[in-house]
Amino acid sequence: MKTSLILIDAIQEMPGSFAMVRKDLSVVSHSKEWDVDLISTFAGTEERDADLRYRFEKAFQNTINGENSYVIQDLPERQTRFKYKLSRISTEPVLLIIQQVLLTRPKDYRKEMLLLETNKVAEIGYWEYTIKTGNIFWSEVTRAIHRVPPDFMPNLENSLSYYKEGESRARMVEAVEKCIETGEPYDKDFTVITYSGEEIYVNARGKAEFEDGKCVRLLGTFQDITERVARDVQLKKSEEQFRLAFEYSPIGFLILDVEDLRILRSNDAFNTLMCYSEMKIIGKKLTDFFIPEEADLYYLKFQQLLDGSLTSIESECCFSNKQGKKLLCSIFASVIYGRFNKPKEIIVQIQDVTELKKKNEEVNRFVEVTTKQNKRLLNFAHIVSHNLRSHASNIAMLLGFLKVEDNIEERNAQFDMLHRASKMLSETIDHLNEVVSVDIDARQRKQVSLNHYIANTENALKGFLVDSNFTIYNNVPNDFQVCVIPAYLESILLNLFSNAIKYRDPAKKSWLQIKAEKKLGHSVIYVSDNGLGIDMERYGTRIFGLYKTFHDHSEARGLGLYMTQSQIQAMGGSIDVMSKVDEGTTFIIKLYEKN
Repeated sequence: MKTSLILIDAIQEMPGSFAMVRKDLSVVSHSKEWDVDLISTFAGTEERDADLRYRFEKAFQNTINGENSYVIQDLPERQTRFKYKLSRISTEPVLLIIQQVLLTRPKDYRKEMLLLETNKVAEIGYWEYTIKTGNIFWSEVTRAIHRVPPDFMPNLENSLSYYKEGESRARMVEAVEKCIETGEPYDKDFTVITYSGEEIYVNARGKAEFEDGKCVRLLGTFQDITERVARDVQLKKSEEQFRLAFEYSPIGFLILDVEDLRILRSNDAFNTLMCYSEMKIIGKKLTDFFIPEEADLYYLKFQQLLDGSLTSIESECCFSNKQGKKLLCSIFASVIYGRFNKPKEIIVQIQDVTELKKKNEEVNRFVEVTTKQNKRLLNFAHIVSHNLRSHASNIAMLLGFLKVEDNIEERNAQFDMLHRASKMLSETIDHLNEVVSVDIDARQRKQVSLNHYIANTENALKGFLVDSNFTIYNNVPNDFQVCVIPAYLESILLNLFSNAIKYRDPAKKSWLQIKAEKKLGHSVIYVSDNGLGIDMERYGTRIFGLYKTFHDHSEARGLGLYMTQSQIQAMGGSIDVMSKVDEGTTFIIKLYEKN
């Protein structure tokens, strides 16, 4: 106790930063240079000091137990680093000396921070193991590679436990022991099982520091090389696959010298195609096999490939084999690069497509004719089944209103609606005649008034609109023109309007809004409603699928949106949809302004 009293007085006059504290961290005495706020940092609750406080508490407890300890504190804002040395001077009562030592000044700190940031960018961690205390330090990158939580404290035992049991762990234990005993450094690759259970590959390097002939410290680097190992494995796999493909492929393969396009290797498929043995082909120039009128052209293309003007050669050309037979071939060539990104070799694929080309031309002609016929038949069937049914239902509903209406003015208005519905039916029948009598394509579009067709659609659905108390807001400019196939525009509007009525929300006052604008050479039409909406996460990829329905409705067939998209695409346009359940749906139609 007498010694402690002497120290209490002595510490107050000591040069440097010292403090004597009790077990509860209350300060007994401190030097003039001691920062009185430090103890509040070590014992406080500030979140930013949590890591320092955790490390200090562990070191403090070790010191109480009789082991000298230390803690490192980084202060990036001041570009300094301090070390706090802790020593126990008495047990009854427990008294500790804390000494603050300035480790790194601003100039050196900046260099250390630059090295630290460089390691982070390179994703290389570092570590340090002090043998006397058993303390292990892991850098931020090292901790991230191990996937450990923030409060994890490494020691020799748990550090080694991350190395996969068996060969990897045994090699690491051996490397560490040899490094400590003989000073032999190590640089090896290992398999590690991270804290989260993930198997990764790492490169671990270590070296020893000796004092008085005895190892006092190990330090080194730690790097995740999983991607590199995967690339190496994939490269070996790719090389083997390439070898098999080269040797056994039915397609001709060549490897050319970059200097003069001489053939270095050729496979059996190319040798057979050219009617030569491999021995006779090796050393020839590829341009020797082109027909004369194409040889110079392809020589130029290969030079452009080598100087980087072309990334690859992909085309059809004519070759002449040993027997003088002219062959139409597809050719694909690319460069294999070596060190310093210099062209090393050229790899070429050559396939005889003479007969295939003839067959494809025949098939394409047949498919083109059949596709056009099928589209016409589908559109015809759709307009008959959907559009005529809509007109018939509308007329039947209007007749039902007329039958029970006694008011003369209302009856006259309903007769007018019937007249317009009848006219619309006649127009639809005329359009049907167009569909079946003309081979419709995008070039036969006409400039028409969008408002005219919106009005026609409203008339065609007048009975449904009145019966369901449904409102249409037309915000399309009066003079807005669209370039369309009239029969398709009529069908598209009828589909979208009738769907909005069919899938309205009975709990709301239902409406549909249509607007349009000219944008970047397109006519863009927006059709929005406040109906039931569509679950896009569930049905988003199937909105325009054939026979796809999204609501439990007795009249849902899953044909309308499919045909709508088909008709828009037939005119060279596109349709997109945005929707939210219980909020409504917006369809966005893009059509070219002109043919």
